Amino acid sequence: MINKDLSNKEYHEHASYSSSDVKAVATSTIYHWKNAVRKESAAFDLGSAVHAMLLEPEKNLVIEGPETRRGKEWKELKDATDFGGKILLPKKEYHLAENMSQSAMFTENVNELLTDSLLITEASFFVHDRMCELDLKCRPDGLLPHKRIMFDIKTCQDASPTGFAKAVRDYGYDIQAAFYKHVMHLEGVTVKDFFFICIEKTNPFIVQVHKLSDEYLNHAHMRMIHTLKTIREADVTQDYSTGWPEVNTIDLPKWMEN
Repeated sequence: MINKDLSNKEYHEHASYSSSDVKAVATSTIYHWKNAVRKESAAFDLGSAVHAMLLEPEKNLVIEGPETRRGKEWKELKDATDFGGKILLPKKEYHLAENMSQSAMFTENVNELLTDSLLITEASFFVHDRMCELDLKCRPDGLLPHKRIMFDIKTCQDASPTGFAKAVRDYGYDIQAAFYKHVMHLEGVTVKDFFFICIEKTNPFIVQVHKLSDEYLNHAHMRMIHTLKTIREADVTQDYSTGWPEVNTIDLPKWMEN
């Protein structure tokens, strides 16, 4: 099922499992995932602002605020923008988001994706995975069904090939790509290419598009399916422990033996 009118807040409140859930379990433990508290940050606000400027510019979702996040003026504006579903940024961060967004739009292959007349942005997809017996959801930044392309926008410190390859490993972005493709497959939509549009946060705001090899995606798909089964088993048994032994013995690493 596709829902194009669901707000980001409503999407996150939906009970189905998301790629964030699967990444958290795959890269840590089911206990950490189950007991995590979602925290917002300045970096999160900046990323959300860049997304809004690029994907929904007509909605004017990003508001330029005062110089800092302190004081009565900020608090009053923050309450008002939160109520209105908008994003408030201090002046410096607002202009940073503008520069990053403009850099993306000035990058030819990225501009081609973002200005495609058939681009679907911020749509929510909900499916039931019969194999794992779980309800799943995803909200891709951009979907171009006629080109069989899906993309995700990442704001980062290092968009270089080596830098983002490390980020993929550190943050489980491979699991995210595999999960999104899996949900779309269950929805009946074929995605051939999943692109990461990476935008650096510092001048000159370099933009680089990355994709994972078929081998990498196949490996991630297996990890993702295994993780879904782990979540399903925990839901059935109600065992959300770390799975760690009561006392763990750490052996001498092989590389230290000689």
